[in-house]
Amino acid sequence: MPELILPPKLAPGATVGVAALSGPVDPAALDAGIARLRSLGYRVRESSNLRASNGFLAGSDSERVQGYRNLLQDPEISAIFFARGGHGATRVLSRLDPAEARANPKIHLGGSDLTALFARLLAAGLPAFYGPMVAIEIAREDGLDWEPVLRGEPVVEHAFSPGDVVVPGRGEGPLAGGCLSLLASLCGTPDAVRADGSVLFWEDIGEEIYRIDRMLTQLERSGTFDRIQAMVVGSVVSRDRADPPENVREYLRDRFRGGPFPVAVGLPAGHLRRPRTLPIGATAALILDESPRLRFGPTPLA
Repeated sequence: MPELILPPKLAPGATVGVAALSGPVDPAALDAGIARLRSLGYRVRESSNLRASNGFLAGSDSERVQGYRNLLQDPEISAIFFARGGHGATRVLSRLDPAEARANPKIHLGGSDLTALFARLLAAGLPAFYGPMVAIEIAREDGLDWEPVLRGEPVVEHAFSPGDVVVPGRGEGPLAGGCLSLLASLCGTPDAVRADGSVLFWEDIGEEIYRIDRMLTQLERSGTFDRIQAMVVGSVVSRDRADPPENVREYLRDRFRGGPFPVAVGLPAGHLRRPRTLPIGATAALILDESPRLRFGPTPLA
């Protein structure tokens, strides 16, 4: 991974762009999220395709790319928040030039399908923040941690319970990863997550245990796990809760028990009502001893 280019911290009253690179956005939820941002004192600029709908996408590939690039190129915009996930970001990666993002370093905040974009950015040396989205969590939840994190405050370490420890030990490196289904779908492409030396984070929703196993096997066989320093698992909720959470945890314990790197489950990040905001690209240390915890280095902002 190249040396990080740090975007400026989010200042009070900054202008925030809201983009839609993936699925169409529910208008009422979008309005609620934008109203929330404005109530916090931020100015909001919508991407040109933000309210577009083209089947399962928020506009055509060209419209979604242009809407995002307009925000990226706008010098008045300090950060780009994403309205929602879904599907569609992987379709447009080849249309995005990492050099353009490096020339216009901005905070990127989102999750789920944005895993694909964030992997491309990180490979170019640009950090991103895996967390809540405007028309999802920001629209309906108070008490989220995205604002202090994006203002450059230290990311609070997470303490695990002893039952969250799958493989004890310690691993340190840049945080990489995101939504498991996206990580698996990127295997074999130019944008596959580069996890060598990293603390690999993953989470997902709506996946039964056998599907989780299939995706983890794909990552394992692709070599993604070969040189990681540690693994931390966020939210994992099966489809229609067919597999109780404890069954998923037990599967993960069985899958990774005795592995060559430390593993912990239960990080409150991902598809949750109140997800943690994680700095992708920042140094992270997973310390699984008598006081298991995930600790973060400096927030990657200038």
